[in-house]
Amino acid sequence: MSILAFMIGVGITTLVGWLAVGAAQGRTPVLSRYERLAWGLTLGPTLGMFSVFLCHVLGLTKLNLTGFLAPQLFLIAILGIFGWKLGTLNFRGPKPYVSRQSHPRWMTIGIGLLCIWTAIKIIAGAYDLISVPTYWDDSFNNWNMRGKIFYMTEELQLEIPGGNGVIVTAGSVGSYPPTLPLMKTFVSVLRGAWHEPLVNSVHLVWFIGLLSVLYFTLRRSFDPLVSALGIWAIVSLPLILIHGNNPYADIFVAAHVLLAASALLALRKSHVSSDIQAWTKLFFLTLGLLVFTKNEALLLHVPLLCLAAVIFEIWHRKNLALKDHRKTLVTGLCIAVAFALPWLSFKWMNGLTFGNAKSVSGVSLTFNPVVLKAIWFHLTHEANWLLLPLVLPLALIAAGRRFWRSPEAVLGAFVLADIALQFMLFIMIQALATEAINQTGLSRGLLQVAPVAVLVIFSLWAMMTQETN
Repeated sequence: MSILAFMIGVGITTLVGWLAVGAAQGRTPVLSRYERLAWGLTLGPTLGMFSVFLCHVLGLTKLNLTGFLAPQLFLIAILGIFGWKLGTLNFRGPKPYVSRQSHPRWMTIGIGLLCIWTAIKIIAGAYDLISVPTYWDDSFNNWNMRGKIFYMTEELQLEIPGGNGVIVTAGSVGSYPPTLPLMKTFVSVLRGAWHEPLVNSVHLVWFIGLLSVLYFTLRRSFDPLVSALGIWAIVSLPLILIHGNNPYADIFVAAHVLLAASALLALRKSHVSSDIQAWTKLFFLTLGLLVFTKNEALLLHVPLLCLAAVIFEIWHRKNLALKDHRKTLVTGLCIAVAFALPWLSFKWMNGLTFGNAKSVSGVSLTFNPVVLKAIWFHLTHEANWLLLPLVLPLALIAAGRRFWRSPEAVLGAFVLADIALQFMLFIMIQALATEAINQTGLSRGLLQVAPVAVLVIFSLWAMMTQETN
């Protein structure tokens, strides 16, 4: 029953995402058939649960079987009709990838063995994820506890019991978007009972989605063998592997950030008007759904991605007629606002806070040297990121001006700005000091942009290889 509920739940949400991505592309498909499936797998649960959330808060449905199926099936019908008119209800798509290349035998065998070892680690982590009950911190009281309360009450509860008669108020974990707990409730409703292994297994959806999106993004610059090496690289980072097979929400956020970054990179590289318009709509679709992941996404990643997009639009205005430029930008913004506005309105009407389970209002700025030491220790004395903190700056220095004049510069600027802003917030805001010293918020914040950092390193490699050839 659990396997069937998982397959039906993920199948429905993936179809929602697949249709939405096709609608955003329009008559100019820029994603291959498999890449579109990876996008649908990642974005689908977020979009599907957003439709459930919207219908529920409008008083149209409860969080029962009908309340989950009706909004998503209606969305599938609407997107299906739209896709039929646009001619996007097919599995055909372009293959904008580098063709297979010949490599030395030792390299092929070596990367093959690394991929086998990577698969073993993912399978072992997945077994641990579904076999060990959730019992600790946010994985319990935020994601699973909220989902179980939604399941038991059939309502979107903002306050949850914290144990010993203590009630966790709406301003705490209830301020997080309910996407993840709603997805857990959805598969539980399909099964007819709350089942811990089942609800924990949904985290694999975004881990697999993240790895798939990274692979297909790399395929635009590398052949399949080297692209597979990118999967090995990201899974080799201990904190990525741990969180990928753990019932926390940060891989969930990281997958959406990577999608937005991937769309932005493709947007930066596009020179054909129709491709620019398709990638712009895909970018804003990911941006809007990113708001519905975690508070950090809204306060940190979305503004920086928007800034990068604005800079891009200024640079690329020459590739679009002014009329098309305005139409594309307005359409993209409307897509993003359509997802962001309902959630932000709901937060405002219910007095929900912004921040990492802590309100950002009334914070005081004070330099904290202890946090600076904690950050340095985290990056240099622990194995969370292996050599990534060293390789990334060295690669950027080695590339020099060539990189900052390339399309990939938009990703480098985003990653550096995102990390720098995180460090500044932890160092200057006293309320966040504990999150940095205990390496909780700090580790998770860096994890959310780590896949984009790996993408930047491989982009640097591709750029320097092409110049050498």
